[in-house]
Amino acid sequence: MRIKYNLPKIKFKSLRRIFKHFGGHLKKHKFRLVVGSASLLGVTFLSLLRPWPLKIVFDYILIKNNKIDTDSIMSFMYDLKTNEVLFIAAAGILLIAVVRGLLTYTYGIYSKIIGHNLVANIRMQLFSHVQRLPLSYHDYRETGELMTRMTSDISLLQDLLVSMVINLASQIVLIIGMFGIMFWLDWELAVIALAALPFFALAAVKFSFMIKDSARKQRLMYGKIVASVQETFAGISQVKTYSQEKRRERFIGRSIEKDTTANVKTARLTANYARVVDIITAVGMCAVLWVGTQKAIVNEISPGDLLIFLAYLRGIYRPLKTVAQLSTKIAKATVRGEKTIELLEMEPEVLEKEDGLSAKEIKGDIEFKSVNFSYIQEQKILNDFSCKIPKNKTTIIFGPTGAGKSTIAKLILRLYNVSNGTITVDGEKIEDYKIRSLRKRISPLAQETFLCRTTIAENIAFSKTKASIEQITEAAKLAGAHEFIQNFSEGYETLVGEGGLTLSGGQRQKISFARAAMRKSPIMIFHEPATGLDVHAEKEAKEILFRLKQERTMLVITHRINFLSLADWVIFVKDGKMIEQGTPQELFEKDGEFKKFFAIDEKMLKDHFSLLN
Repeated sequence: MRIKYNLPKIKFKSLRRIFKHFGGHLKKHKFRLVVGSASLLGVTFLSLLRPWPLKIVFDYILIKNNKIDTDSIMSFMYDLKTNEVLFIAAAGILLIAVVRGLLTYTYGIYSKIIGHNLVANIRMQLFSHVQRLPLSYHDYRETGELMTRMTSDISLLQDLLVSMVINLASQIVLIIGMFGIMFWLDWELAVIALAALPFFALAAVKFSFMIKDSARKQRLMYGKIVASVQETFAGISQVKTYSQEKRRERFIGRSIEKDTTANVKTARLTANYARVVDIITAVGMCAVLWVGTQKAIVNEISPGDLLIFLAYLRGIYRPLKTVAQLSTKIAKATVRGEKTIELLEMEPEVLEKEDGLSAKEIKGDIEFKSVNFSYIQEQKILNDFSCKIPKNKTTIIFGPTGAGKSTIAKLILRLYNVSNGTITVDGEKIEDYKIRSLRKRISPLAQETFLCRTTIAENIAFSKTKASIEQITEAAKLAGAHEFIQNFSEGYETLVGEGGLTLSGGQRQKISFARAAMRKSPIMIFHEPATGLDVHAEKEAKEILFRLKQERTMLVITHRINFLSLADWVIFVKDGKMIEQGTPQELFEKDGEFKKFFAIDEKMLKDHFSLLN
């Protein structure tokens, strides 16, 4: 039978790169690392000594033959009394067990301390870096992929940097030590013991491939179960609305049944592998026992030597199996480590100058000059876009879906860099400002309300973490949220469910308004502030915007004509270009694209303009 199986290849160049990149996190743990490594090597050495007390019992008490071992360093035991030899053997067993236990404990504790600290440091390093990466990176990455990088990939890195390599070295030392001692005792028996290794390797290769293939299929099936369950719970309201509980149960039940079958298959393969290994081990031991007994009868070796051979032969397959497993894990961890390094080496597209300007005193006089921008190359979102957003005025941007309205807000916040052209704030290029300073002077309200799983007070203070309860209450009153918050039994300490699901759409919107009001920024950007709101709630949203617009630059992006009454300045965007801009009255008097888009008559416009008078 021909077995197709590619053994994992450890890329030593990549391994060196990983240790060079993350090795700095280990520097402060040098002492623990040295002591832990020495402890593990000590455990390996003591593992080699474990059968020797039994050799003493056999050779110097049970079957005493002073014709053997006359030149051995232990030959002095022939002159000792039986109880003295027995005491030495018993003390040896106890001493080996105690010291080995202490060394194992030392290695285990130190490796865990180093490992947990390493995970914390790398995880924090990765999290901080990913946060600084541009939105263009996050736009095309699944959250699950990033979570995998933050969890399982870093856990593999921990094992690689702290324990895998050291464990691999100790197991290799153990194997070499066992065979070295066996060849030292009797090279012919050692060769017989080695003869069983090819059969063990053949079984390991064959069954490893089959077990891995079965386990891979099981993991895929398990992943489908998790995805299906998550999908069901995420859309539980729709499942209940359409009475699909039984159908989902049947669907997931079939997946669970397949997963169970795959698990049982993996378990059977693993059990068969253990059975085959036991048989191969038994055959090897039979051969060593047969030849070794013949040698012991004619005094070529001692019974104790034969005992050591059998003990080593029985124990040598475990480190061999461990080496194979560790090689696979190291190869896998190396690939994950490379991917993590690639992510850490990604540079943010939006960079700031070291001597950037402070935006502390900006008023919000914004101008776009011949700006071009694309999320994807050759697919322009803004094309030679120019417009003015006057300071201390309320500007409303209208336009059809896909016109580029949302992009304008993102560029003002410097979430992306423009491809060509310039954006100025108070006459200075936006790239000349410090990013953090600029964003602190802008309060955005996104189309999709983002609320954290924490209290209402902390959600309102999201943009100002050290805010007092008085400041939070003032912002809530300004946003019209104070009344409904007070109606909760816990008031401002009411816990908000994940994504704000425990609140109505209008309540979530008002908390977002309060959050924007907290910063008292000179620039406010509201993206579709009436999304998902009824007529009454939309009217309340407009009233809140009226209260917030005083003495600041306010930009409202919307497609609802009802917000026209807020406007001091209007920009109409289409196909990534500024088509018209001016005061509402100017656009009303001009029979242009703005008027055609809304298909509105003179009476409707006059009704909206009358609200300004």
